[in-house]
Amino acid sequence: MNFVTVMTLFNYGLILIYGVLLAVDISGGGTLYSKKDKQLTAAAIAILLLVQIAVFLSLGASAADKLYPLVTHIPLICILVFLMKRPLGISVASVFTAYLCCQIPNWCRILVLQISDSTLLSEIIYAAAVFISYTLLRIFLVKPAYETMNYSRRALIFLGSLPMFYYIFDYASTVYTQILYSGSIVVNELVPTVTILFYVVFVPLYHGELKKRYSMELENSILNMELKQSDTEIAVLQKSLEDTATYRHDMRHHFMILAEYIQNDETAKALDYIKMAQKDIDLLTPKKYCSSNSTNLILSHYCSLAQRSGIRFEATVKIPEVITLSDTELCTLLSNGIENAINAASRCENENRWVEIDCKTHKTSLLISIRNSYVGDVRIEGGLPVSDQPLHGFGVKSIRSIVERHNGMYSFDTKDSCFTMRLILNI
Repeated sequence: MNFVTVMTLFNYGLILIYGVLLAVDISGGGTLYSKKDKQLTAAAIAILLLVQIAVFLSLGASAADKLYPLVTHIPLICILVFLMKRPLGISVASVFTAYLCCQIPNWCRILVLQISDSTLLSEIIYAAAVFISYTLLRIFLVKPAYETMNYSRRALIFLGSLPMFYYIFDYASTVYTQILYSGSIVVNELVPTVTILFYVVFVPLYHGELKKRYSMELENSILNMELKQSDTEIAVLQKSLEDTATYRHDMRHHFMILAEYIQNDETAKALDYIKMAQKDIDLLTPKKYCSSNSTNLILSHYCSLAQRSGIRFEATVKIPEVITLSDTELCTLLSNGIENAINAASRCENENRWVEIDCKTHKTSLLISIRNSYVGDVRIEGGLPVSDQPLHGFGVKSIRSIVERHNGMYSFDTKDSCFTMRLILNI
């Protein structure tokens, strides 16, 4: 076995590793892998390599090429979906995209062959192109492709269509038939070259436009949330004023009853009546959680909603009078977080409905924690809880926008039927 053969076999395995890593990267957004994902990726590479070697040795190179989708691509999709818990559509599109990107090193090898006619040099350039292209694609393509595919179902279909059609075209015209091999190899490779160049350039540009559109949608959603919150505050205040006016109107009646009790020396009845009246006053008066009147109104409103739904509601709020966070921003954070918490808790059994809010400061930071009970499954992608319902999820994105605006941090996690939202903001 000469060195050229060794390099050819090495590159055969190298391109498989390249494709697997790129598919895993794109399907996960290129984020740092968990220990489990790293183990699964390594296991997938090892198993797929062994299967490919077995097919190659037993059936030959031609059969290995024709069976590649069955022994590599479909198993890889299954690993991404069932073991790494990646969405099916994104997994399929990621594998097709990785296959398309595998044409870059191949094109470099063909170009070298046309110039130098040296097989050894072409294989060396091929190996170098694998490492270089993977590095560049991970920097410039992986994240834009992932975020674009996650933007909407329409964007996923649109972005996945081109690599899918190329995948079908390539196998139909080069592997299962010899249609494209009848002419010049440079002409034959023109299609994949143009396709990959278009794709690599187009995806980041399209991603930039989607980010602009997303930012506008997010800003509009935040504005709508703030308007909704203002309407809520006004409605709560209006009801409080109406209830107060009604109670003020009934005060004469209350005084008459108290006077009668006192005249008849029925002191105990008078005290009981005063206690009952005090409870009514307490219900009419928004609870004072902190120095912010708007925050007190919001918390009182959601406390009332929770109680009507049989949800245990506890809130501990200690906020300084002067912070960089505006009342509107603070109430937007609390309103979105508490509303989501109440909605989730209301689906639980009656005895397991609860919401807990803790808001305090530590040095120059504002710490907000909202915990609630929940049932079912909560899907978290990119650090944010994801809703399958259309037009949902902007509340969480509004929270993220405000937190990032104040150079803060956020986290969402689940454990033992408890969902927790934690926010840290510089104030």
